[in-house]
Amino acid sequence: MTTLLALAVKDLRVLVADKGNVFWVFIFPALFALLFGALYGNAGEGPSGMRLAIIDEDHSDLSQQYVTNLESQEALHIERPSLDEALDRVRRGALAAAVVIRPGFGDGFSAFFDANDPKLQVASDPGRKMEGAYLEGLLAKAQFEVMFQQFSDRTWMKQQMRTWRSEITAESGMAPASAQAFLSFFDALDSFMTNVDANDYQQGLSGDMLSISHIDVERQQRSDLPRTGFQITFPQAIVWAILSCSATFAISIVRERTTGTFQRLRIGPISQAQILAGKGLACLATCAFVAAALTVGGKLIFHVIIDSPMLFVVAAVCAMLCFVGLMMLVATLGKTEQSVGGAGWALLMVMAMLGGGMMPLAFMPSWMVGISSISPVKWSILAMEGAIWRHFSFTEMLLPCSLLLAIGLAFFALGVLVLRRTQL
Repeated sequence: MTTLLALAVKDLRVLVADKGNVFWVFIFPALFALLFGALYGNAGEGPSGMRLAIIDEDHSDLSQQYVTNLESQEALHIERPSLDEALDRVRRGALAAAVVIRPGFGDGFSAFFDANDPKLQVASDPGRKMEGAYLEGLLAKAQFEVMFQQFSDRTWMKQQMRTWRSEITAESGMAPASAQAFLSFFDALDSFMTNVDANDYQQGLSGDMLSISHIDVERQQRSDLPRTGFQITFPQAIVWAILSCSATFAISIVRERTTGTFQRLRIGPISQAQILAGKGLACLATCAFVAAALTVGGKLIFHVIIDSPMLFVVAAVCAMLCFVGLMMLVATLGKTEQSVGGAGWALLMVMAMLGGGMMPLAFMPSWMVGISSISPVKWSILAMEGAIWRHFSFTEMLLPCSLLLAIGLAFFALGVLVLRRTQL
């Protein structure tokens, strides 16, 4: 054990002697946590500041109310260009979408739901499909809010009923029995609109149309566990710290092979297994130090609260062991520092992209989500999220932690096998 500790201390001294290593291992993960925490700080609130063009060709009171409702939405920034200009700016990506309110929009409820001749046309940027889907939700919300505002105007409602009556004619093609049923319904509705007390009518429309209660998916949520952008992205920062350590130590193995350090160590009373174990111990110690520093900084600066510190330690250690094993495999991807550095970071970046280290899995295409399970980055993030804010039980932590240990062991065994065959 003394030999392993001596080898690990040697590797740690080599690590801190290189300023580039210090940046990638200690500073880069902190910058990553700061950047992505700021980017995703309001991710749960939906997109904000979407630039939207409105072209009102109807110029009715109802269309003006609709535009006013959209202008009150904090997520939207409304502009009023011409149709040609709006479409050109959407094509160039300067606008998220353009909404055309066609003539007839203000004719009433029938215009709202006419599938054969829609009175709203939306031109969305095809490269911003997520914002487009969110925008359609806002448009529908504004449409229903304006519609229910009209319900409160009994004069307008009676006018609508007269319009509907006039549309139910022999020329409409409606069966006589169906036409009579609609006319009877309008008679009853007209009687209701005439005789109901004004206060009762207004009170009936002022409440929520649906009575909805919200269920918090965070089981047994405590009020002292706020969910912030930094807390959500904190596991990603830890994973990037581990990735940086793994890549750095993989390159150091190649450097010691090319400079003859390994050969000099082999001359002494040190076995090859001890050399590799010492390298892994140094990598594990560095990962643990950086993770601890990020945890303390996240707690003091960004108020990141860890729901289960014990499970967080278990998840972090499993992730570290996994990537220590991967470090051994990465060291076999080339014979020079440049080749191992390039190939190693290429492999790690692909794992990070697939596993949610760069982009949350929720924003990925469905096919990419399906193959993300092959990346240990996904299981590392899931395990740490489970301990930080997903409220995983010990049983729920078994799957990601077991997979990480199995993957790490496989990587380590494969890396050692290749290194022995190359006569390290």
